[in-house]
Amino acid sequence: MSHANISIFVPHKGCPNDCSFCNQRTISGQTVPATSEDVRKAVETAIEYNVDPKNTEIAFFGGSFTAIEREYMCSLLTAAKHFLDIYNFKGIRVSTRPDCINKDILSTLKSYGVTAIELGAQSMN
Repeated sequence: MSHANISIFVPHKGCPNDCSFCNQRTISGQTVPATSEDVRKAVETAIEYNVDPKNTEIAFFGGSFTAIEREYMCSLLTAAKHFLDIYNFKGIRVSTRPDCINKDILSTLKSYGVTAIELGAQSMN
């Protein structure tokens, strides 16, 4: 089976900009940021549809994940890690900005089982 993501959106959370090419509220169709309960529901729904955990990542998209409030970020990661521990999912994927990564954040992400970090390049300048 090929790779799959269980996509959870945190639309525009953590990003200090409002770029015309990146209106996450419109792109994701979601205006309210996900909660830990939303994470639980999304993963349980995927499990009901027989997703293969070994080839599936729980993925947080739509904002700069590592720039959101730490308590909120950790609550989402805790909810996702619960399913990594029980069902042996491939890992957790997050998207963020290159300027929102440092050693402390990397250590935190690793402790929750994050296996992939997508870095958005807003500019090459």
